[in-house]
Amino acid sequence: MRKCKNMKLRVKNLVEKYNTSNPYVLCEKLNIEIRYFYYEGIKGFFRRILKRKYIIINEKLDEYSQLVVLCHELGHAIYHSSKNKLLMKINFFNYNPELESEANEFAVELMKYQEEVSYETARSCDLGLQVLEEMKRYKNIEG
Repeated sequence: MRKCKNMKLRVKNLVEKYNTSNPYVLCEKLNIEIRYFYYEGIKGFFRRILKRKYIIINEKLDEYSQLVVLCHELGHAIYHSSKNKLLMKINFFNYNPELESEANEFAVELMKYQEEVSYETARSCDLGLQVLEEMKRYKNIEG
Protein backbone atom coordinates (compact mmCIF):
# COMPACT_ATOMS: atom_id res chain seq x y z
CA MET A 1 0.00 0.00 0.00
CA ARG A 2 1.51 3.30 -1.13
CA LYS A 3 1.23 6.26 1.22
CA CYS A 4 0.67 9.58 -0.50
CA LYS A 5 3.18 12.21 0.47
CA ASN A 6 1.79 14.80 2.89
CA MET A 7 -1.88 13.74 2.51
CA LYS A 8 -2.61 14.79 6.08
CA LEU A 9 -1.28 18.29 5.35
CA ARG A 10 -3.00 18.44 1.96
CA VAL A 11 -6.39 17.68 3.54
CA LYS A 12 -5.74 20.11 6.40
CA ASN A 13 -4.91 22.87 3.89
CA LEU A 14 -8.07 22.10 1.89
CA VAL A 15 -10.22 22.26 5.03
CA GLU A 16 -8.62 25.54 6.09
CA LYS A 17 -8.83 27.08 2.61
CA TYR A 18 -12.59 26.46 2.32
CA ASN A 19 -13.29 26.73 6.05
CA THR A 20 -15.16 23.42 6.08
CA SER A 21 -14.53 19.71 6.30
CA ASN A 22 -18.01 18.83 5.09
CA PRO A 23 -17.49 16.93 1.82
CA TYR A 24 -20.88 18.07 0.48
CA VAL A 25 -19.94 21.73 1.01
CA LEU A 26 -16.44 21.13 -0.40
CA CYS A 27 -18.00 19.71 -3.55
CA GLU A 28 -20.23 22.76 -3.86
CA LYS A 29 -17.29 25.15 -3.42
CA LEU A 30 -15.17 23.17 -5.90
CA ASN A 31 -18.02 23.08 -8.46
CA ILE A 32 -18.32 19.30 -8.31
CA GLU A 33 -21.85 18.10 -8.88
CA ILE A 34 -23.10 15.17 -6.80
CA ARG A 35 -25.64 12.87 -8.43
CA TYR A 36 -27.39 9.81 -7.05
CA PHE A 37 -28.22 6.78 -9.19
CA TYR A 38 -28.43 3.05 -8.75
CA TYR A 39 -25.78 0.95 -10.49
CA GLU A 40 -25.60 -2.75 -9.67
CA GLY A 41 -22.32 -3.57 -7.92
CA ILE A 42 -20.93 0.00 -7.97
CA LYS A 43 -20.68 2.15 -4.87
CA GLY A 44 -19.76 5.33 -6.71
CA PHE A 45 -17.47 6.93 -9.24
CA PHE A 46 -15.99 10.20 -10.37
CA ARG A 47 -16.39 11.44 -13.92
CA ARG A 48 -15.18 14.54 -15.73
CA ILE A 49 -17.28 15.48 -18.77
CA LEU A 50 -16.51 18.58 -20.84
CA LYS A 51 -14.57 20.23 -18.00
CA ARG A 52 -17.41 19.60 -15.53
CA LYS A 53 -16.84 17.31 -12.57
CA TYR A 54 -19.40 14.82 -11.29
CA ILE A 55 -19.43 12.42 -8.39
CA ILE A 56 -22.00 9.67 -8.76
CA ILE A 57 -23.09 7.86 -5.61
CA ASN A 58 -25.20 4.73 -5.40
CA GLU A 59 -28.55 5.93 -4.06
CA LYS A 60 -29.22 2.56 -2.39
CA LEU A 61 -26.34 3.01 0.08
CA ASP A 62 -27.04 4.05 3.67
CA GLU A 63 -26.15 7.61 4.75
CA TYR A 64 -22.82 6.72 6.35
CA SER A 65 -21.74 4.67 3.33
CA GLN A 66 -22.63 7.56 1.03
CA LEU A 67 -20.45 9.85 3.14
CA VAL A 68 -17.47 7.48 2.92
CA VAL A 69 -17.95 7.03 -0.84
CA LEU A 70 -18.23 10.80 -1.32
CA CYS A 71 -14.98 11.39 0.57
CA HIS A 72 -13.22 8.73 -1.52
CA GLU A 73 -14.53 10.09 -4.83
CA LEU A 74 -13.73 13.66 -3.79
CA GLY A 75 -10.13 12.50 -3.48
CA HIS A 76 -10.29 11.32 -7.10
CA ALA A 77 -11.92 14.58 -8.19
CA ILE A 78 -9.20 16.68 -6.58
CA TYR A 79 -6.12 14.59 -7.34
CA HIS A 80 -7.08 12.55 -10.40
CA SER A 81 -9.39 14.82 -12.39
CA SER A 82 -7.43 14.25 -15.58
CA LYS A 83 -8.30 10.55 -15.46
CA ASN A 84 -11.42 9.53 -17.34
CA LYS A 85 -13.54 7.18 -15.26
CA LEU A 86 -12.73 5.73 -11.88
CA LEU A 87 -15.07 3.20 -10.35
CA MET A 88 -15.44 2.07 -6.80
CA LYS A 89 -16.48 -1.54 -7.21
CA ILE A 90 -17.97 -3.86 -4.63
CA ASN A 91 -14.49 -4.32 -3.19
CA PHE A 92 -14.04 -0.62 -2.29
CA PHE A 93 -10.27 -0.80 -2.83
CA ASN A 94 -9.97 -2.02 -6.40
CA TYR A 95 -8.81 -0.88 -9.86
CA ASN A 96 -5.63 1.17 -10.22
CA PRO A 97 -4.01 0.43 -6.87
CA GLU A 98 -2.01 3.65 -6.77
CA LEU A 99 -4.96 5.94 -7.55
CA GLU A 100 -7.27 4.03 -5.24
CA SER A 101 -4.68 4.17 -2.47
CA GLU A 102 -4.49 7.96 -2.75
CA ALA A 103 -8.29 8.31 -2.77
CA ASN A 104 -8.57 5.98 0.22
CA GLU A 105 -5.97 7.93 2.15
CA PHE A 106 -7.70 11.21 1.29
CA ALA A 107 -11.03 9.77 2.47
CA VAL A 108 -9.54 8.63 5.77
CA GLU A 109 -7.93 12.02 6.42
CA LEU A 110 -11.15 13.89 5.58
CA MET A 111 -13.27 11.48 7.63
CA LYS A 112 -11.15 12.34 10.70
CA TYR A 113 -12.82 15.76 10.67
CA GLN A 114 -16.33 14.25 10.67
CA GLU A 115 -18.38 13.37 13.73
CA GLU A 116 -17.32 10.16 15.42
CA VAL A 117 -19.49 7.29 14.24
CA SER A 118 -20.48 4.45 16.53
CA TYR A 119 -19.00 1.05 15.89
CA GLU A 120 -22.51 -0.35 15.30
CA THR A 121 -23.28 2.27 12.63
CA ALA A 122 -19.99 1.61 10.88
CA ARG A 123 -20.30 -2.16 11.24
CA SER A 124 -23.80 -2.26 9.77
CA CYS A 125 -23.06 0.13 6.90
CA ASP A 126 -23.50 -1.05 3.31
CA LEU A 127 -19.78 -0.91 2.62
CA GLY A 128 -18.98 -3.73 5.02
CA LEU A 129 -16.19 -4.43 7.45
CA GLN A 130 -13.42 -4.59 4.81
CA VAL A 131 -13.80 -0.85 4.27
CA LEU A 132 -13.52 -0.16 7.98
CA GLU A 133 -10.45 -2.37 8.22
CA GLU A 134 -8.83 -0.54 5.30
CA MET A 135 -9.59 2.84 6.88
CA LYS A 136 -8.18 1.60 10.18
CA ARG A 137 -4.96 0.52 8.41
CA TYR A 138 -4.49 4.04 7.03
CA LYS A 139 -5.02 5.53 10.47
CA ASN A 140 -2.39 3.16 11.89
CA ILE A 141 0.17 3.99 9.18
CA GLU A 142 0.49 7.61 10.29
CA GLY A 143 3.16 6.74 12.79
